Amino acid sequence: MKLIFKLMLVFCFVTTCVFAKEIKFIHITDINLNTNNAINLYRTIKEINSYSDIDFVVFGGNNISKTNIDNLNTFLYLLKKVNKKCYVLLGSTDVLASSGIDKKYYLKRVNRARFFNHSTKTNYVFKKKDCVFVVLDGAKQYFQSSNGYYNKDELRFLDKTLKKYKNKNVVILQHFPIVATTSQWLQTPKTEEYFEILKKYNNVRMIVSGHYGSNQEQKIDGVYHIITESYSKNHAYKIIRIDFDDDFFATSLVK
Repeated sequence: MKLIFKLMLVFCFVTTCVFAKEIKFIHITDINLNTNNAINLYRTIKEINSYSDIDFVVFGGNNISKTNIDNLNTFLYLLKKVNKKCYVLLGSTDVLASSGIDKKYYLKRVNRARFFNHSTKTNYVFKKKDCVFVVLDGAKQYFQSSNGYYNKDELRFLDKTLKKYKNKNVVILQHFPIVATTSQWLQTPKTEEYFEILKKYNNVRMIVSGHYGSNQEQKIDGVYHIITESYSKNHAYKIIRIDFDDDFFATSLVK
């Protein structure tokens, strides 16, 4: 029995070493939550909570279907139910200053719902297992439209951050993709400067976004652009696994 116990300890140690650098997270986006469809997200959160090997969950923007306090309160109530670290992004339907819900108010409420353990800034950095994650905004708050826009301040933040972490692997999390789409209604405008910043550095490995509705993945100039299907379509979310030590990544869409 002692021998078996020792072998089990060795196996656990080896397994821990093998997977120590792997990062595994869930990306769920375009939920378009309201008080009528909240039961679907509640069921999905129960499913997400059952995973034992997820490092964190990203709510990728367009979390609510219309900017009003009832939808936001419903989303925050369910956000409290997630038993894993969470990061909440903003999309085109989440904030509108004239409704009383601007970016500052929205993220202040998110921070409170996550037990004061979430950034109140729209552009920020967090680290997981020697990988740097950059959260980039792009949402408008004074008027709403079907596309986002990365303004000068956000691009300066991105440039400065990539320079600071030029020797680290970087993953960017944002709601609005910068890759082309056939829909001008959804296309993020004026992405040329964004791409020029990416060309200055070789440390950006992946950009994860939503907004386009469909499931897409492509590689451009060494950067993987991952777009997750809208949750409001089929209650889908994506599990993303990365291990940059082995130059490995994998995604799986769960419906």
